[in-house]
Amino acid sequence: MGSRTHGATPSEYLDRLALQNQIFDDDIRLERIVANNGQPIIITSQPAIKGDAPTQAALDELMLGKGYEKLDEGAYYDERAGLLVFDLFPRNAIQAADGHIYPIDPVIQRITPDFGQFLRQEPYTINLR
Repeated sequence: MGSRTHGATPSEYLDRLALQNQIFDDDIRLERIVANNGQPIIITSQPAIKGDAPTQAALDELMLGKGYEKLDEGAYYDERAGLLVFDLFPRNAIQAADGHIYPIDPVIQRITPDFGQFLRQEPYTINLR
């Protein structure tokens, strides 16, 4: 793991899906991996969700309730778990009629405490948009 190129390696992507299930009680499933010209294509599924976009304040409340520290708009850090969650904006979430919020493809990264401290001091460096 540890892509130095733009985007995630296949193992990082699968790790992010597992973390999304764990953090947000989601039900993303790995269906299969197929090759396309020697490159893996990861096929996943998840239940259909109906609802509207939550507010940014509702997303902040969700993440703070899970023990995350807000670093910047749409960016949250759990130092104990070593996890950074970002790109969590209303456009990337659905709030169901019962109020439950389902993040859709947030970026979740495992980071070191040193990098977490750097992001606290320089939150503008997080690639949010």
